[in-house]
Amino acid sequence: MERGSRSLPDSGRTSPCPRDGEWFIKMLRAEVEKLEHWCQQMEREAEDYELPEEILEKIRSAVGSTQLLLSQKVQQFFRLCQQSMDPTAFPVPTFQDLAGFWDLLQLSIEDVTLKFLELQQLKANSWKLLEPKEEKKVPPPIPKKPPRGRGVPVKERSLDSVDRQRQEARKRLLAAKRAASFRHSSATESADSIEIYIPEAQTRL
Repeated sequence: MERGSRSLPDSGRTSPCPRDGEWFIKMLRAEVEKLEHWCQQMEREAEDYELPEEILEKIRSAVGSTQLLLSQKVQQFFRLCQQSMDPTAFPVPTFQDLAGFWDLLQLSIEDVTLKFLELQQLKANSWKLLEPKEEKKVPPPIPKKPPRGRGVPVKERSLDSVDRQRQEARKRLLAAKRAASFRHSSATESADSIEIYIPEAQTRL
């Protein structure tokens, strides 16, 4: 790509509105100059250094995507801005139309910008592909053995408490049975004494 091959002409008009067609053309011109500079820089890198084929493929992809963007969407938006400033044009694009198109154009510019940023990182790394960082696997923690003679494990303590509760329940049950049997035996003895007891008057009869 030759320097300034995609440069946009200056309309020579003073912008009456901060975000009209002239304002967007100035913004667009700045983006075009930046993208052209990146393309020229990467093309020089490809010519001056013997780069691996994978790196050259990334450079061709970035430059090709940028040239396509400059020749299509950028030129389309530039004509739209010019049309918005032409009083004889019909229909005349509104400022809202320009703003909407500009937002869409920014998405495409961001896509190619990411490709050039990746190339800059590769250049800083002596044109070596960046290896993905491997996540270090942390071994599972080894369970610590309880010290001998110190304390009782929680599980054993819980079992002991259950056993104690069962024993206490059995004691209460046995005590209740004893009390019931004692009351029953007392009642039986009193009944027997009543049956066995015979007044002397009756024995004399």
